[in-house]
Amino acid sequence: MSDDPNQSTEKNGKRQPVRIWIYRIFLVVVVVGIVFLGWYSLQLRQPGQPDLPEPTLSALTNSLAVVPTKSSGSDQGFPSAATTASSTDNAAQGTVFFTARTQARSHIWAYVIGDAEPVQITFGEWDDRNPAFNADDGLLAFTSNRGLYWDLYLLDLNSGNLRQLTETPGFEGNPTWSPDGRWIAYEAKYDGDFDIYILPVVGDEEVIQLTNHPANDNSPDWDAGGRRIAFISDRDGSPDVFIAKLDQPDERFVNLSHTIELTESDPAYNPMGNLLAYSIERMGFEEILIEEIEGEHSPSPNGQGHGVRWSPDAKALIAVLEDPYDRWLVSYAHNGGQPPGLPIHFNIEDLFWTAEGLPAAAYQFGDDEAESPPLYVIKLNSSDATIDRLSLAPLPGVTAPNASLSDAVDEAFNALRARVAADLGWDFLSTLEHAFVGINDPLPPGLSYDDWLFTERAFAFSQAAVQAGWIEMVREDFGGQTYWRVYVRTAEQDGSQGEPLRTPSWDFQIRYEGVPQFYDQGGRIKENIPPGYYVDFTQLAADYGFERVPALPNWRTYYHGARFNEFVYRDHRNWMEAMLELYPNSAIITPTPFQTPTPTPTRTPRPTPTSWWWRWRTPTPIPTSTAFPTPTAG
Repeated sequence: MSDDPNQSTEKNGKRQPVRIWIYRIFLVVVVVGIVFLGWYSLQLRQPGQPDLPEPTLSALTNSLAVVPTKSSGSDQGFPSAATTASSTDNAAQGTVFFTARTQARSHIWAYVIGDAEPVQITFGEWDDRNPAFNADDGLLAFTSNRGLYWDLYLLDLNSGNLRQLTETPGFEGNPTWSPDGRWIAYEAKYDGDFDIYILPVVGDEEVIQLTNHPANDNSPDWDAGGRRIAFISDRDGSPDVFIAKLDQPDERFVNLSHTIELTESDPAYNPMGNLLAYSIERMGFEEILIEEIEGEHSPSPNGQGHGVRWSPDAKALIAVLEDPYDRWLVSYAHNGGQPPGLPIHFNIEDLFWTAEGLPAAAYQFGDDEAESPPLYVIKLNSSDATIDRLSLAPLPGVTAPNASLSDAVDEAFNALRARVAADLGWDFLSTLEHAFVGINDPLPPGLSYDDWLFTERAFAFSQAAVQAGWIEMVREDFGGQTYWRVYVRTAEQDGSQGEPLRTPSWDFQIRYEGVPQFYDQGGRIKENIPPGYYVDFTQLAADYGFERVPALPNWRTYYHGARFNEFVYRDHRNWMEAMLELYPNSAIITPTPFQTPTPTPTRTPRPTPTSWWWRWRTPTPIPTSTAFPTPTAG
């Protein structure tokens, strides 16, 4: 071994360039690798290339039943949409999509927060509902019966192109997007009950049936992580909030709420996926609860309403608040947030809130749409201008004790009758229990003297259809009053008319089966939702100006007091104003209600002795001897 220092330095000097080159080569390899990975990821994101299946749903495909559903991939031109894509109108607080009821049709609108007014998105002589927006691709999923049956559709808000996703005679509704935009979960009713299905939007995978239980499973909502779907199910006896864990096939379904006495509806995840908002019905009020998914705390209340949706920053909520006659939009703060002002004055049905703005092309969707004609036009043909009083107008083709209504109402009734007959497939209003009731005509015992049937502005449909099982009544309580939502069965039960019921109806007949509890309650909620397809007659009547009336306080023990079959065309009038259109004030003789005074307790009178000058003794008759016959001398 050499001890020469010069020799050691020379060897080290030779090794240094080798190490430098190795280091340089390593850096080049790393840079090339990064460039290659970046190029490869860009290739995967190109629109023409199919994405790899999401792992959770790939597992679902193998573990759940696959249900083939006929679908249509063809695009259809939207009747009023622009054909060129344009930029998006970005809003600081996003866009609220909602379904509004106008002109007796349900259509989808959008309101960019900060705009002056909402924009109508869909049009036509059909109903469109349940909007769900995929902001990444500008696609709006919704439910529509424009193709005769209730199917799912996709509307491209940039181009206006319409794509039909499903084409079945069953009912599909309430779509919700997966976070990656490749799948849509929805509710469907094909063979007796609602179930949750998952539909691929891209690719050629089959439809996946998520739930397969004899109970009703509906209203799905997908969380931001893509691993859970919340929905409503009555499999444990009453509608509860369930969570489907897509990546846990052994313990897939978990009951989150566990309440027998309450009815839950409309679950909605917050954008982070750690909180779930939903509605409960309690004591005639709909209350919004917020619950932690993994927490142990009880749900906390956060306002009233149903159909709740979160703001994009999770600091506010919007919901639909309902009274017996209208539905409108309300907003609430959460966790220190500030709810936005929403000047949306429509009859709201459902909601969706996205962080993105509205594509500029969507503002022109209605430019080519002609203004819809009014549903009816009131023509006063019989008014006496000298006394400012209306007369009766006959109802042609209607069977009733007095088949006529006020001249200010008959056009509305005739238009309603025609629309109901078209939707049902049979003339439901051709026979009435009551139309015009004269001021001196008797009503069934127990009905009020100021019933609207006396005003010639109200009618009561025949209960023959009730006895035949063609009508279902759903009880709706608002505060301390009971109202009824009337559903009428359609002639065709193949899905081409009406829609399935989602709520159990009320059973009046069980009160006569000898069970004291059901008699005292006036009946009970039916154990199962009636099968078949129905039309919401209460909604159609309201579209044409006829409002339902509340049940009388005695309805539980007096069948006619339920008044589920009575509808009135108020037109902002009270009962007396409506009566004065027909009769002079002197003819309206009504009992004046007053409160009977409470009797004041008084001393009980006691007997007193009679004065001596008022007293006398009745003389007692003295008995006298009775004469006997004496013998006659001979």
